[in-house]
Amino acid sequence: MSLPKVAVESPTMGSLDLSISEDGYLQPAYTAPLMPKGNWTVAEVHVKKGDRVGQGDPLITFDPSETERTLEDARTRYSQAQLQLDQLQEAIKPLLREDDQEAIARQKRDIEVKKLDMLIAQRNIEDLEKQIRDGTVLRAPFDGIVVALSAEEGIQVSAAQQAVTIASDASGYQVEITAEGDSASALEVGRAVKVKVDEPKVRYLEGTIASIEDAQSQASGGGGNSGTKTITIDVSGAELKPGMKATVSIDQESPRPGLQISSDSLHSDSSGTFVFTVSTKEGPLGSTYFATKTYVDAGDENDGVIVILDGLLPDSRVVTDSSEPLGDGDRVRLD
Repeated sequence: MSLPKVAVESPTMGSLDLSISEDGYLQPAYTAPLMPKGNWTVAEVHVKKGDRVGQGDPLITFDPSETERTLEDARTRYSQAQLQLDQLQEAIKPLLREDDQEAIARQKRDIEVKKLDMLIAQRNIEDLEKQIRDGTVLRAPFDGIVVALSAEEGIQVSAAQQAVTIASDASGYQVEITAEGDSASALEVGRAVKVKVDEPKVRYLEGTIASIEDAQSQASGGGGNSGTKTITIDVSGAELKPGMKATVSIDQESPRPGLQISSDSLHSDSSGTFVFTVSTKEGPLGSTYFATKTYVDAGDENDGVIVILDGLLPDSRVVTDSSEPLGDGDRVRLD
């Protein structure tokens, strides 16, 4: 009967490499969607997507003529109300001479109501004036980059419609990468990392881990995948822009060193985690080899390699592959 053929490896001592190197794309940490002050027609667009702008730079000029007509109508109505107030005040004089208290009280109420109406009208006029003064030219609220532009000359834009979006330079940029398993578990918020960008020339910037969250599994309709994490990293530097490719490098290793073996060598049963090791018995006809179930304490794992913290010796021969299923004490032959 043919014996199972096994391949073996000897463990290597050391800490497991949990380093991460992933590519992502820079996105602004903060963007401001800008909208017009009124339902206005675009008269002129001063920028295009991707343009860098300074605080106060004109982005879009609107035609506020419709609001200007509304303002003129409001001013006319206010003037009419002023004439009506003058008439009410003039009409109270004969009532005072006649000492008609009931009529006087009624006239005073009418005067007070008219003054309140005019106060509301005055506030409306001031709001329209401010709307025209501050909104005719839409300006950049800070230094940054135009990341979205939906306005075109001759098109009417409503006051609730986003016309242009600016990414803030001062807030910096972010890049998202994913990490799995123990490599992800070793990360912590606030840690400094290296970020390489290739534009306009190759540069190495310092980034900071801003958040670590469970990655969303699109395949399952948005449920979290506990093994995969989304890592968001803050990045600052000159001449950065949205969409720029960035490579994040994080050098790290497992905190506890141990004997490293292939992850495929590891098995488990009701008693725990184990590997098969090969023992040798010498006899008159030569060496005989046996598979021994050896229970171990496993640590961090990465890229098909796992650290064994306890249960193995440096000179152990660990079975990595077998031509047939093995049991404890089975006789085997070496590959």
